[in-house]
Parts: sequence; structure tokens; C-alpha cells
Amino acid sequence: MARAVELKLDFRYRDGEVVTAEVIETAVKCVMDGENDQGRKRVKEMSEKSRKAVMNGGSSFDSLGRLIGSLCNNLAPPE
Repeated sequence: MARAVELKLDFRYRDGEVVTAEVIETAVKCVMDGENDQGRKRVKEMSEKSRKAVMNGGSSFDSLGRLIGSLCNNLAPPE
């Protein structure tokens, strides 16, 4: 069963509070712990999906190409 890992991100700049390195280290170690095989499996799956998305022909690659094309068309001077 997958287990969520809480990473405290409730900092306030006005109070000078920040997330400490120890809090981040604890969360990362929990995810990387050998007992959390399901979490590691999900990270690996998402890593592969992310890699494919940015490759030539991937969804992110294609979307970015369309955005650039649209911007170029809209910036071209009228004929």
C-alpha cells in the first residue's frame, strides 16, 4: 500500500520561518527507504512518463512546439 510522505511547507516570510534541511532530509530518506517499495515504484513510473513527455513526439514537446508556433504567428508583422 502506498504511503504519503508529508513535507512541511507552511513557512512565512514575515516571521522568517523556513523549511530546514533536516525536515527535507527526513522526508527524502522516508521516500528512499527500502521499506517504501510502492513509493519508489511510483517515482520510477512518473520519471519514465516525464522523460517520454519531453522527448521528440512527446506531449510536452508537441505542446511547446505548438505554443512557439502560435507565438511566432501572432508576432509576425502584418503583410
